[in-house]
Amino acid sequence: MENTNLTPEEVVEKLNNTFAEKMSNVPTNADVDALKSDLESLKNLEEKSQELEKSIAKFEGKLEAMSEKATEPKAEKLSIGQAVAKAYEKNLDSIKDAVEKGGKMSLNIKTTTITADYTGDYALTDFDSEVDRTVRKRYGILENVNRGQTASKFVTYVQQTADSNIGWTAEGGAKTQGEPTWAEVSEEVKKIASYVKVSKEMLDDLSFIRGEINNDLMEGVREGIEEALLNGTGATGQIKGLINASMGLPGYNGNFDDEIQDANITDLMRVAKAQIEASNFSPTHVVLNPEDIAKLQLTKASDGMYTYPMFLPTQSGDGEMSIAGMRVISSTYMPVGDYLVGDLSKVNVKFRDDMNLSVGLDTDDFTKNMITILAEARLVSYVKNNQKLAFVYGDIATDVALILKP
Repeated sequence: MENTNLTPEEVVEKLNNTFAEKMSNVPTNADVDALKSDLESLKNLEEKSQELEKSIAKFEGKLEAMSEKATEPKAEKLSIGQAVAKAYEKNLDSIKDAVEKGGKMSLNIKTTTITADYTGDYALTDFDSEVDRTVRKRYGILENVNRGQTASKFVTYVQQTADSNIGWTAEGGAKTQGEPTWAEVSEEVKKIASYVKVSKEMLDDLSFIRGEINNDLMEGVREGIEEALLNGTGATGQIKGLINASMGLPGYNGNFDDEIQDANITDLMRVAKAQIEASNFSPTHVVLNPEDIAKLQLTKASDGMYTYPMFLPTQSGDGEMSIAGMRVISSTYMPVGDYLVGDLSKVNVKFRDDMNLSVGLDTDDFTKNMITILAEARLVSYVKNNQKLAFVYGDIATDVALILKP
């Protein structure tokens, strides 16, 4: 507490005023932490009156409600490429000095997004900047998940493993005792890394360094994250991918077996949506390989006419597809013949470090006049156990055959 001479009653009054002030606006996590500290001081008093105990209980309820509304202060939005370029430019002299001495220097990159776009001026250089790069795959998963930050090696959440018992009671009869149970579940943060090598001469060309880092190093890490969000094994340092067995998402449950006349891919997506809605979730996305999207759009009836499945361009006119109100994500990371339907907001991706960049000498860099630039990110991906019913993953041919009416 700021004033240790306050009486308990004065502390209660002060906390009441503080809660009222903070809840009149959108509280921040810092506000919640400060009030927690004040409340702990009050709870640690050796002698507490009954009224004080009641006040503490009320404050704890208010604090829980405030925690649900608390947000982080808005930060300047920089892409990784912009943040790297800014940090590199600021520390250019220090980087040169460290390299000349045969050492290395670490740059901590702070950014509010992990996208890898760059809008600065990209000038041609004397080092032939027209690099014939490999074609990068398209993204779509990370942009739609529930993203956040963590400051720990593990992220732990509490899972309810049993509901309260509920029952009607006759006049004067015994009441039903509710017995919910809970369990802690922990998910470990994993690391992904990549590096590029550039010549010392390139250190004098900031525009080229920006392009190299942004177009190759950053894209490589970003691509690796996107792939792992679907296919990560959860072992050997990888995060758990949505369609890997380690994530444990359910498949089609058989409720529509032999029910759908002339069943096709679109019908299967609608069946998957019904299965998810039956579990009280609302699916938002369908993830398909581009080849399967083409098959879906080219489906025809026996007379050669297109069957006009449930896909339409969005109101924005950008050509995005939707099936039964669910946006379609085209991903080459999804195996041909597989499908995923679900609410991607139930996928939690928390970054321990958005990006940490190190510049220095590696093995024979000194004799080759090269510099190594290393980038890495630390993150964890998980779907809470009780929310896995918000997804259906399976094989298109197998499940279409199951729902097809004989």
